[in-house]
Amino acid sequence: MDKIKERMNTLRLEAEDAQEKVEELKGKVKTMEQENLAKEQEITSLNHRNQLLENEVEKMESSLKEAKDAANQSAQHDTQNEALQRRLQILEEEAEEADRTLRETNEKYD
Repeated sequence: MDKIKERMNTLRLEAEDAQEKVEELKGKVKTMEQENLAKEQEITSLNHRNQLLENEVEKMESSLKEAKDAANQSAQHDTQNEALQRRLQILEEEAEEADRTLRETNEKYD
């Protein structure tokens, strides 16, 4: 009978240990579930932030393209302006030369 009581006590202790282990594991599971939920929320937040940043990058790339196009147009206008200024200078020089020639011709015949 003592052996049976001893065996029952041993089984009771093992059951208590097992119950403690179950409670401990349940606590760990609950903690891990909470951590998992927090990480899922963080992932959702990061995905949203990533989308916002991608949209911002697209806007910046578009602005950059517009700025480059404007710079190219400005450079073309500068080149055209320089060509027109050179042409104007040549025409002014030709006009001065024609005026000088006209005065010289008028002086010869006066």
